[in-house]
Formats: sequence, structure tokens, C-alpha cells
Amino acid sequence: MRKIISLMLFLSTALAIISFKPSPKTIVGHWRITYKSGTIATVDFMADGSFLTKIPSENFAVGGKYKLSKSVLSISDTSCNADYWGTYKIAFHGNDSIYSEVIADTCSGRKAAAHKVTLVRYK
Repeated sequence: MRKIISLMLFLSTALAIISFKPSPKTIVGHWRITYKSGTIATVDFMADGSFLTKIPSENFAVGGKYKLSKSVLSISDTSCNADYWGTYKIAFHGNDSIYSEVIADTCSGRKAAAHKVTLVRYK
């Protein structure tokens, strides 16, 4: 009887641990950046490796490609030249926000828009 109780306690503990396993973090989804000026930009990262950024107040939209490897986000877009890739170190804060810092980017506009910003997930 004691073995059965011990086994049931072990199984229930193991099941509890497995059920509280955090979900994997993903960049795929809808994100919002609010700049110090009050300007809001949205970024939609799609599962196919493409993204679309919009700044509605400036009537601005630009698309491009991205690659994510661990904490390094590489992006290219049509605003500077699709052949120029920028790399950014990103840090997830939970599943709903990401902090971005430039590693290397020759595109000054993209660099200014993506360096030291926080992206917040929205639905």
C-alpha cells in the first residue's frame, strides 16, 4: 500500500511539473512599439520569415525578411535595400515583450527605429 501511495505521489508531482512547463517564446505575432515622441509603430512577424512594419501616423509601411537564431534577430527590408541585413540582440521579457539592441546595422533609419526599443505583443 505504501508503494502505491509513493508511486501516486511521484506521478502526480511529475505531472504537475510537466503541466507548468513554460510555452516556448516566439517572435511570430503582432507587436507594438511606442516611441518617446508618442509615435506608435506596429510590427507583424509572420511564420514564413517575413514581416511588415507600419507607422500609421506617418503613412509609412515597409516589409522585409527576418531570421531568428537564439537571441539574435537578423532583418532586411526594402527601405534601405533588401540585401542589407541588420542584426539585433533581443531579450524576451515573458511572452509579451521583447527588448531590442543593435549589434550591427548599416541602415541608419532602421537602426534608429529598432535600437533600444521594447516591442509589446498585442492581439
